[in-house]
Amino acid sequence: MPKTILISQKDINVIRSGVPRLVLSEIKFFKNKGHNAYAIAERIKEDAVIIAGGTPYKTYRWPISGFFRRKFYMKRVAKAAQSLKPDLIIGHGDIINQDICFIHNCVHLAFELINGKKLPIDHEVGKIHSEILTTKNFKVLVCNSEMMKHDLTSRFNLEGKKIVVHYPELNSKQFGQSTANIRDELKIAKDTIVIGLITSGNFKKRNVKLLLEAIYDLPKEKNLHILIAGKDKSEPFRELIEKSNHPITFLPPTDEVEKYYNSVDIFVLPAHIEEFGMSVLEVMACKKPVIVNKMVGSSEILEGRSKGFILQELSKDNLAKKITTLVESSELRLELGELNYTTAMKYSTDNQDEKFELLLNEIGFDL
Repeated sequence: MPKTILISQKDINVIRSGVPRLVLSEIKFFKNKGHNAYAIAERIKEDAVIIAGGTPYKTYRWPISGFFRRKFYMKRVAKAAQSLKPDLIIGHGDIINQDICFIHNCVHLAFELINGKKLPIDHEVGKIHSEILTTKNFKVLVCNSEMMKHDLTSRFNLEGKKIVVHYPELNSKQFGQSTANIRDELKIAKDTIVIGLITSGNFKKRNVKLLLEAIYDLPKEKNLHILIAGKDKSEPFRELIEKSNHPITFLPPTDEVEKYYNSVDIFVLPAHIEEFGMSVLEVMACKKPVIVNKMVGSSEILEGRSKGFILQELSKDNLAKKITTLVESSELRLELGELNYTTAMKYSTDNQDEKFELLLNEIGFDL
């Protein structure tokens, strides 16, 4: 008999982002199992939910941003639950009462690492996360990485609660098969080595500044081109850009991000923190070598020689040294690219669906 599932994520509008894509994959999973999934949100791309096989459920969005808007959303979800009487409730960091709680951000840890001080007690997202994790009204907490699991367990005294790590899933058809790129469009010569930092945005968190500082120490005789993509501004880095020995191109976000990935030869993510870093997994599926900070959750999945390109310390010298090693060896870039592709395929949609089904069985949800 078909069951009803309610999936909450307050913003399912920009589906190029990781969490909305995860919600859509959950909807597809339940649809394929013969169940009815409702996606509830303040802002929602309804056609995407319908195509995935679910039913969009849009709530009223309180017109003034802030903590009250978030509490208001919680009440709307609770009211929807009373009406739909779902057999299972999945929350993505916005509600208190749920069966499966996905947390996608270490709000407190990220603020501490980026700003060097404690998160203000009146920070709206911090307050919501604190309420969710101290109330502990969930059967299982799902984290994006072991780093996240460790931080939340110790910070909120979650010992004894069921906590699992589910690395985000990969759309292998989109990222493992496409060869489209934008090098010709950008007039980048074939012999140029392209170094890319491709992200959704927030250049401060992703540490674009460190990459731009490291560029100055890269081999000046090499033909290099730097690509930086995401929803943020380049103006704060104007001085670093002007003194660079190599061309730098800033690109806007795109729904065809695989074209960006396929255009780079070396991918770099020296983020202060990234709870997982979906861009790393996606670019690995495009057969690219990656350099990532140890505080990037996806560094946990790297295998073999690729582990040698995890930044154990964030310094421009360390970053420049690792980039230079890859710049100097096309053979190594090819070897690591093939290795990373093999690793990435282990996190394809099919494999992740099996893990999700196991999780549902463990909490007693009968498919």
